[in-house]
Formats: sequence, structure tokens, C-alpha cells
Amino acid sequence: MTAGDAQTIPAAPRDRLAHGPWSDLALHTIGWRAFQDLCSQVCEVVLGRPVEIFREAQDGGQDAVFLIPSGHDAPPIGTVQCKHTSEAGKALRVSDLTAEIDHVEELVKAGQADTYAFMTNMSVDAPVAAAMRAKLRALGVRKPHILGRQYIVRVIRSSARLRALVPQVYGLGDLTSIVDERLSEQSRALLDSWIPKLRTYVPTQAHRDAVNAISEHGAVLLLGNPSSGKSAIGAIVSTIASENPDNTVLALTSPRDFEAGWNPNDPGRFFWIDDAFGSNVLRDDYVQDWTSAFSKLRAAIKHGNRFLLTSRKHIYEAARRRLGQRNLAQFADGSAVVDVGELTFEEKAQILYNHVNFGEQSQSWRSSVKPHLAAVAAVRDFLPGIAERLGDPNFTKGLAPRESSLVRFMEEPTEHLIDTVNALDDQLQAALILVYVHQAGFDPNDHDPSAAQAVAELTGYTLTKIQDCFAELKGSFLKLSGAKWTFAHPTISDALTEILRQKPHMMAALIRGATIDTVLSSFTCEGSPLIRDALVIPTTLDDALVARLGRTPHERHRNWMLFHFLSYRASEAVFAKAVRQFPDLLRRSCWLTDLAGNDPQVAAYARANHLGILPDDLRLEAADSLESAALTHLDVSFFDEEEMLALIPPLRLVGLGLALRTTVLPSLEERIDEIAVDADLDEEPDSHFKKLLSVLDRVEAIGVGGDTAALIDDARDQVKRSVEALEERKRERDEGADDDSDWTHIVTQKKEESPPSAAAATKRSVFDDVDK
Repeated sequence: MTAGDAQTIPAAPRDRLAHGPWSDLALHTIGWRAFQDLCSQVCEVVLGRPVEIFREAQDGGQDAVFLIPSGHDAPPIGTVQCKHTSEAGKALRVSDLTAEIDHVEELVKAGQADTYAFMTNMSVDAPVAAAMRAKLRALGVRKPHILGRQYIVRVIRSSARLRALVPQVYGLGDLTSIVDERLSEQSRALLDSWIPKLRTYVPTQAHRDAVNAISEHGAVLLLGNPSSGKSAIGAIVSTIASENPDNTVLALTSPRDFEAGWNPNDPGRFFWIDDAFGSNVLRDDYVQDWTSAFSKLRAAIKHGNRFLLTSRKHIYEAARRRLGQRNLAQFADGSAVVDVGELTFEEKAQILYNHVNFGEQSQSWRSSVKPHLAAVAAVRDFLPGIAERLGDPNFTKGLAPRESSLVRFMEEPTEHLIDTVNALDDQLQAALILVYVHQAGFDPNDHDPSAAQAVAELTGYTLTKIQDCFAELKGSFLKLSGAKWTFAHPTISDALTEILRQKPHMMAALIRGATIDTVLSSFTCEGSPLIRDALVIPTTLDDALVARLGRTPHERHRNWMLFHFLSYRASEAVFAKAVRQFPDLLRRSCWLTDLAGNDPQVAAYARANHLGILPDDLRLEAADSLESAALTHLDVSFFDEEEMLALIPPLRLVGLGLALRTTVLPSLEERIDEIAVDADLDEEPDSHFKKLLSVLDRVEAIGVGGDTAALIDDARDQVKRSVEALEERKRERDEGADDDSDWTHIVTQKKEESPPSAAAATKRSVFDDVDK
């Protein structure tokens, strides 16, 4: 079949809110191009075969023609004509067919209109449809169809697959007709907060890759720069998953939330973990949590659970290096990792159109920027989140409606956002700072009193007056997630970081008043290795920082964060002052890590020893721990860390090397058998032997004779056989597993297929009706 002439009929001024029950989706609000895409997807779903694009438009560029094959080697068998109006409630008239008569005659002669369907978002009365069908038969069409808004809505309601292909329809009607009683309380709150944005959503290739990855691997990791649309895809895919009545969608904020929320007896859970490794900077405690959580995640996938994680690219890259072999296999090999930043021009243009079209800008503003929007969409580093701001007057005050200004808005978003935040009233800025110092969000009923008091003293406004501003900032700068106020987007926190970096008096107040989690996870010292997006504490504030570090609550979780800060983020001066001023800090207990080389407490001991300020008893305690790690747990990861090796006195270090060769090596045959017997089949088979193989490498590096070399070769051969045996056990288990979960409803199409895009065939600008 072919489809042509997606035409928009001029409309009178209209209500720009997309709303209403499913019986009357607001299709008039989505624009001519999006409607054309929707028609192509309806054709694919109804006909059960792909819709290809015919690129030789017959009227000089105003037609986009779909070729829908007959299913055999025969030529296309018919035509679908799309006609869109941006006027709500408009009814189809017989005269609307007049302009197409010449085209119909040509198509009939070419054998491409045996069937002819006229699709429109207008309502269609039965007498009009009958008259139009009669006209088409008189022109030679054997099977005419007139398909109006009622038909399109009915198809959308009946097909979850169509809603997966064109998910923006969720924002056009009453979502409760789909999710009704199926969602958990958390999921309902999450999706409710996203409903206003769903109508602007454009299903990109990254969207399709994400749902395919979840179907194939049970998990997907979405990577992208700030404002690239990771969270939007997460919300959409979560919405689609919620359509399965056996599913429970849970939106989480950390790996610990997953470990608490996973129930092995509930196979239908869909976990959405946004900013899984930290929102603005890498959360080292999250990395530590994932090292244990990934094994549970593998088991959860086997039980039918599904996972969608998001992360900024640079944050995940740092986490990936720390995780090493403890990473999820599908993430480590990239098979379940999707880069959301690669967009075609057509995708960028439709995203920009939707945000400007559905935004709060005036018609006169939209008219003034309309000639320049194509240039904005053509920006190489185009970001959907910045396109959204172009539709919000709060972010475009003072922005000239010129091409150069609009393009710069897209190319340099951080600078413009900083200017925007600086232009806010002081009281509004105070509200943003209050949220900033509560990293996990500000809960009016459960917040840090000292942090709130610090912001109040810093800004000169009472806490009550500051909270009064939240409602004004909601929807633009802030959002309400459950009971907590959080930033509408992480880039707002980035902008505040830059602003506060230039205001030393505010920095001093924040060090004293921000929550300790914010200080330990989001700050770094001047002179330490640069951490992207972290707030740098100048050396002039070292004493204030040391005082705050000394007041860190004595809790295992925060002690781990404290040791990590001291080891990797504190300058040498801050480290030495903290240890001398608070000597008991080093004696605190914290989480254990899987590898000694990654243990921040041992790293802190090593740094203190290097500076000559580590007590002798703690050095001996660390030496005992490292020797035990190597001889008992086959963990020699710390051999790569010179300062850690220096914790072991020289003679003991020589003895450790001899023990590895003379005691550990001969016992490895039995160790390998024990590892194979106890192996978790949800882990990759070779991952169980990483530590043991590292020991072999270390012994070999020390220097070996003939008998020792033979033992090493034998051990490696035994490991190889054990891995093969585990792979066979894993294969037999997987083949016998009965996976009752059905996720086929979220699969949009096969990977190798390209989605139809009706507008790709036209020369008409997608922004043609953005100011209607």
C-alpha cells in the first residue's frame, strides 16, 4: 500500500492542553508529521507487515508515500492518504477529497489503488463516509476505506504494541484506562509526574534499542550526557511495562533500594533505577553496593524481573573501571548498553517541535522563532532536555528570537542556565540552595535541621518563606517526587555547583551546613585529582572542612564514605589535619569490600603510613588483613598498589611471596574443585576463578622453577576444564528453565528493521504549524 499527502488544515486558535478520555484522544495537538508517523504505525500493526517509504513524492515534495507490500513478490496493492487538522472537533467533509482526485486517478492507472484508505484525525459521519467511498469507486478504487478519529483511537486502545511504537499517545488521554489497578503506589506517583511530558515524547532509535535489549537480556543501561533524554525513555518503557497486569513497576534511586525491593517470589517486577551510579558525580558507595547487588540482579532476571538503569556517560565509565569483573556481563560487553545521544535530524526536529508546540510560550513567540528552529535542530550536540527549556518561558527570558541566539542556547546550555538561575529572585535561589544541600531531596517533614538552618542564615530568609517558593518553581526548576522536592533535572544542580564555586562566602556556609552525604559524595579538595561536576573546596576552607569531617556520624555506611573521601578526594593537607585532629577517625569500622585493593579504609591506612602518621598497631592490623586476603581468600589485588604493599613490613612481604609459591600453589587443585562446586550459575562461569588466576600470575612474576611452572600450567588447565563444565551446567539449567513472564508486548520490532518515518519522504518543514 501507499500513503500520501499528510496535510494539515489551518485551524482557529485552540486550547494547547492535550487531555481527555481515551474515547477522544487529542490527536489534533500532535502536529502533521507526528500524525503521519502515527498513521504509518497503525498501518503496520493492522496489516501485520512493515511499512516502507517510497521517496518519489508526486507533487513536488508535499506528499509522503508509504509502500505496503502485498506479502508476496507482487507490487504494492493500495494507497493510504493521511489528512491532519489542528482544529479540535473538526468533522470530515466530502469536499476534502476533491484535491486528491487527480492523484487517485494516477494511482489507479498505476495499479497502486486497488485499495484506497483515507485516514484522518477528523471525526467521520456515516453519510460522509458513504459518499466518499462512492466517489472512490467511481474513480476505479475497488476497496475504499474512510478511517477517522474514532477508528484510530479504537486501534490505539486495542494494541499495546502500537502504544509501544508511538508512546506519545499516553500523554493524549486518560492513563488510568490502562494502568488502573495494576501499578504499585510508587509507580503510580512516578507515572503521574511524567504524564504532562509524555505527549511530547518522540520514540527514537535509542527507545527501540532499549526495549529490544530488555526483551533479549532482561536489562538495559541507558547512557547519555545530561539532558539527552535518558529519564524520558525510562519513564516511557516503565509505562509500557505496566500494561502487563502481572507486572509491578518500581522506580528506585539506589542499588540498596533494589536489594530491599527484590522479592524472588515475585517474578513480575520492573525496576527503573535512574542515575544508578550517582546523579551529578560518581557515588562510590553506589559502586560498592552494586558489586554485591549485581549477583542478586542476575538471579532476579532469571526469575522474570526486568531492569532499566540510566547513567551519565562519564559517571558510568568511572564506575565501570571500578567494577571490573564484578559488573553485569551484559553491561561489561555492551550488549545491553544503549547510547541515547545519537539522534537523526528528523528525530531532533520532531523533539524540538513537540516541546515548542506543547510548551507555555505565546503564539507570537512561537511565530518569531519558527524560521530558526530548523537551525536549532541541526546543532550537532542537540539535547532533548534543552529543547524542552525552549518551550518554557522561565528559561527564555531575555533570549532574543534570532537564529544566533537560539543556536547558542542549544550549544551552550550550562552557561545560559547559570544566567537564568542568577536572574531569579534571591528567595527563589534560596529554595534551590535548600534542595541542593539535601542531596537526596528536601522533605519538609524529614530533613536535616542544621542544613536547613545554614541555608536560612546564609540567605537571610526563614525556612517557611523559602518553602513558600517551591510551588512557584514546580514544573520548571523543581519537581515533587513523593514527599520530597528534587531538581526537575540534574543539570540545575550542575549550574548551582558552578554558581556556588564563584561565591566563597556561600562555600563556607555549605561546608558547615550541607548534609554530610552531600559533602562526602559531591565535594572534592583543591589540589586533588579533578572530579567532573564535583564542587571544589578551596584551600582557604580546609579548617572548616576538617571540622565537618570530624563530625561525621559514626555509622558503617558513612564511615565507608568518609574513608573514601580521605583516601581519594582530600588533599594531603586536609588528610593530615583530619587524622591528627581526630585520631579516632582511622579506628572506625565500615563495610568490607570484595577486593582489598579497592578497600577505602586500607587505602586510608596506606596514605597515613606514607605520611608517617599511622599508629603502629593499625599498620600491623592492616598487614595481617592483607596477608589473610592473599593466603586465605586468594586476593592479591593490592599488589598493584605500592602504598598498600608498604603496609606490610619488608621481611613479612618476602615471606608472603614464598608462602604463595610453597603453600598456596600446591593447594590450588582442591581450591578449584571447591570453587566449581559452590559456583553461582547466575554469574559468568569464568568470573569465579579471577582471583585464583591472578595468584598464578603473581607467583609466575615472582620467578618459578620447573616444578612450580608445571603446577601453574596444571592449575590453568584445571580452571579451563572447570569453566567448560560450569558453562554446560549453566546451559542445561537455562534450557530447562520455565520462564512464564511475557514481555513481548514491549518489543517494537526486530533489531535489524528500521522504523517507518512518514515525514522522511517530505520536504515540508516539521515546524510548519508550530505556531498554529
